[in-house]
Amino acid sequence: MREIDVVFDPERKLFLYFGVAFMAILVGPFGTYELMSFWERAVFWTLDVLGGLLIIVPILHVFYYSRLAAFIPSFPRFLIGVAIGAVPTAAYITVLFGTVGQKLEISTEFPLLLMQVTVFSTLLLLTEFVLWPMVFGPHKGSPAGMNVPGTTDEPKTACASTSAALLSRLPDEHAGAQVVSISMQDHYAEVTTTQGAALILMRLGDAIDLMEGCPGARIHRSHWVAGEFVKGIEKTGRKTEVRMRDGRRLPIGNTYLKAAQQQLGIGPGEDAV
Repeated sequence: MREIDVVFDPERKLFLYFGVAFMAILVGPFGTYELMSFWERAVFWTLDVLGGLLIIVPILHVFYYSRLAAFIPSFPRFLIGVAIGAVPTAAYITVLFGTVGQKLEISTEFPLLLMQVTVFSTLLLLTEFVLWPMVFGPHKGSPAGMNVPGTTDEPKTACASTSAALLSRLPDEHAGAQVVSISMQDHYAEVTTTQGAALILMRLGDAIDLMEGCPGARIHRSHWVAGEFVKGIEKTGRKTEVRMRDGRRLPIGNTYLKAAQQQLGIGPGEDAV
């Protein structure tokens, strides 16, 4: 199961979202071309497209990465997240038609409008999170976009051979990759590699046993990290976190703090060499 690249990438959003809004302003669908001036359409469709996506994308992101939904395969989980986000988005569009779009009469029943919003949003978000990474490569902050040749943070390959036992449990696309971290999602271990992330039905302790010989540390009852992919440890107030080279931050439990510092060779506020 390959994870979808649901990450915050400003470049994608700038081109896709504003591109869709600009096309709607020019074309003027749903009667807006005849009933509105150019500037009225500009206000209406900017609020419609960008406002709607501002609602649906965070809901999708929360649901997609929710531990409660981790048992659902990646693509169905993505579709369900879009469908859930489409409900408040359709309500927002209904209110928008009654305020900014007062010249328009929305004759579509809410269930049909909800279906239309779901279909349109699914197509747009699949373009953003699936097609865009396929064409232009994954975002550098996503798990699939970490090991980029030529970057100053490119890690060494100390764990390449020792992680083979765990990698053999993952889909074929992870062959030859390196394990970056392991996190528990309910009864599943989410294994993040340099080729993305996958879920396997396994206890965290058993997954860590398969990483024997790979320098790393269990930093939390739900997290293990490979040492070569750790960028530093940061303490803010009572909260201590590991900063990963892919941009993620994982919590360090107090029970594991001292041992993790020793195993990783990094203290709070320090960066890895």
